[in-house]
This record gives sequence, structure tokens and C-alpha cells, in this order.
Amino acid sequence: MIRYIIILVLIWILPLPMKAQTLSLDSCKIYALENNKILKEAQLKLDASKEVKKNAFTNYFPEVSAGAIAMKSSKSFIEFEMPEMNLPVYDGIPANIATATQFAYFPGMTLKLLDYVNTAYITAAQPVYAGGRISNGFKLASLGEEFSEHKLNLTLEEVLIKTEEYYWTIVALQEKQKTLNSYEELLNNLKKDVSVSYEAGLIQKSDLLKVQLELNSIVANKLKLENGISLLKMTLGQHIGIKNVNNFSIADTLIETDTPSTLYRNPQEALLNRNEYQMLNKAVDAEVLQKKIALGEYMPQLAIGVQGLYLDWLDQQNTYGLAFATLSVPVSGWWGGSHKIQEHKIKVDIAQNNLEEKSELLLLQIDKLYKDLNESFMQIFVAKSSNEQAQEHLKIVQDNYDAGIISTSDLLEAQAMFQQSEDGLVDAKTIFKIKKAYYLQAIAQYK
Repeated sequence: MIRYIIILVLIWILPLPMKAQTLSLDSCKIYALENNKILKEAQLKLDASKEVKKNAFTNYFPEVSAGAIAMKSSKSFIEFEMPEMNLPVYDGIPANIATATQFAYFPGMTLKLLDYVNTAYITAAQPVYAGGRISNGFKLASLGEEFSEHKLNLTLEEVLIKTEEYYWTIVALQEKQKTLNSYEELLNNLKKDVSVSYEAGLIQKSDLLKVQLELNSIVANKLKLENGISLLKMTLGQHIGIKNVNNFSIADTLIETDTPSTLYRNPQEALLNRNEYQMLNKAVDAEVLQKKIALGEYMPQLAIGVQGLYLDWLDQQNTYGLAFATLSVPVSGWWGGSHKIQEHKIKVDIAQNNLEEKSELLLLQIDKLYKDLNESFMQIFVAKSSNEQAQEHLKIVQDNYDAGIISTSDLLEAQAMFQQSEDGLVDAKTIFKIKKAYYLQAIAQYK
């Protein structure tokens, strides 16, 4: 992963020119890391999961809310009539009120109160105990971020391997194109010799026609190769983000091979480092946390808080400070909740079973890919042997043809066999390169 980070830094420091450049495999990988849309999507999903984790972390802090209410009524809420009356004059001695001799006339009045209320408040509530839902929710969000990181790494490997597969296939077709051009040159030289012999009456016209037919076949094959290379370059260009395929060509790279035994890793040890295995483990952990969160929904909920209150009514303005604590105990929910918790227990078992099954399949995949790698390596030796024999056979046939011992048909057949052996060797090396990339990914060693 560090190597890819360094490459991404180089993208910004040393941007590649885009005019008629020849791309190496590393250059193609750099473009893929920068432009591939599937990789960008995986990065965006990782960014989203990071935001989910940040959001979950905020649940540890008090929840603060504020509000205000302004009300004006068309009619007062409190209305009453006070009749006219004579009120005793109070002389300061309470005992004299009952026997007062002096009175003040009160003409009566209508009272209308409370036709408006203005209030504002701010409240801060801190959960003290929520059945572990806050901490488990944060752990679940952290797992989501880790899962997305593994998914990004897996996507990165898949994108780079697909880049390598396209690249080596184009290289192979270009090698075949060179072989075909060499074969065409040989046939053109042979055609000249056969034409001279035919004009001299030494051979029949059928020999000349056989050479011409073979040349026609080469023209058709060259067209197929050119179309194949063009199509693959378009596919690679879309994959690595280069729109105009005419702006680049693939480096004429020599395909070399490694001995499979130098690449071998113990499957059990390699499995532990696989992104797929890590993701399967995260899936199990996630289901365990989901079960704990579901259990927390049926546990007592305790919170404490404070509130500031401003109240404007009855022509008075006052502020108040309040402290409170709340305790909520779900009682009736346990009946249905027990089934929900049991459901999550089953989901944990399903995830665990999936981990075991997929782990077995991953081990089988590692073993199969190593066998495929060995097989493709042996195919190179078979192809080399066939190529050497075809080359030797062509030399003998060429000598016999020059001596006039064998016919043109025999020489054409020998040349065709040699060309096929050359193509077979290129195919064997290309397959090995691709198999090697997939095996390195399977043992978590792809770089």
C-alpha cells in the first residue's frame, strides 16, 4: 500500500505528458490510480464511511437544543369582573378591619390577563447510560470505515491487475505482429524465388499460387491483429483514463518469467492478510455489535441535563435555570425485543458460518492459482522446446528446399509451424505473467 501512496504523490509532482507517449506498465498503473472510475467510487465510499464515524462520535457529547415561542391571543386567557363595593379603610391594625367605620368606594372593574406569552429556552442533555448503544454505535461506524478501507485496497488491487492483464495482452499481440511481419517478409522473398523458378519453367503455377494464398492469409491475420490491438488499447485507455488512444503506445517490453517456487507462500498465513478475509471478519464483528445495540434498546436509559428558560408574560420578564434527570425503563418492549435479539444472534451465526465457508474457498483459490501458475510455467518450457524444434525443422526444410529436394508446400508448412511456435511461446509467457499477478493478489503480496 505504501508503494501506491508514493506513486500517487509522484502523480502530483511529476505529471506525465500526454502527447504521443509510450507507456510502460508502471505508467499505466499510475494513470489507473489517478483516473479509474471504479477506484474513485471506492475512495468516495471510504470518505463517506469516515463521515459516518465522525457523526457517531458526536453522540458522546451533550445534545443541545434551543427554541422560542411567541404567542398573541385574540382573547385573554384570564377574564373576570370585580363588582362595585365599599372597601374598609385599613388603619394598620388587622383587628379593626372587621369593625371598620370608614369605607372607600370601589366602582368595580373588568380584569383581562394573559393575552400574550413570549418564551425562549436552551437545553443541554447528557446521556449517562444508554445501554451501550452510543459506544457500540461508534464501534460499528469504526468497523464500517475499516471495511471500506479493505474494500478500497481490494478494488485497488483488482484495478491494477486488470491494468496488467490488458497491458500484457497488448504486448503479446504486438509480439505476434512482429512475428507475422517477419513471416510476411520471408514469404515475399520466397515469392520472388518461386516466381523466377516458375518463369524458368522449373515449377508449376500451383506452387506460386500457394505462396500467394499464404500471403493473402497473412494480410487477413494482420488486420485481425491490428483490430485486436486497437480494441484493447481503447479498453485500456478507458480503464486508465486516457480518452484518445492515438496519444499513446505500449512499450515493447520483453516478457520475462519467475520461478513459481520463489513466489510461494503458505496458504494459511497468506489468508490472514487477504482483504477479503479481513472484510469477512469485520462482517462478523458488525453483526455482534448490531446484536449489542439491539439489546441496548431494551435497557434503562439515564440522562441528566440543564435548561435555561426566559419567560415574558403578565408584563413580567424572568429567567430561570433548571436541572433535571430522566430515567426511562422499557417494560412492555421486552416481549417483542427478545425475538429481535434472538434474530441478531442468528445473524451472528450466519456471518460466522459465511466466514468459515468463504475462508475455505479462499484457501482453495490460493491452491488452485498456485497450481495454475506452475502449469503455465511448465507450458513455457513446452513452448520453448516446440519453438526450438520448429526452428530446427525449418532450417532443415529450408536447406532441403534450397537443394531442390522438397517442394514449396513443405517449406510453407515448416514456416507456418515455426510462426505458430513463436506465437505459442508468446502466449505461454503472457499467461504466466497474468497468472502471477492473480497469485500474488491471492497471497496478499501484489505490489
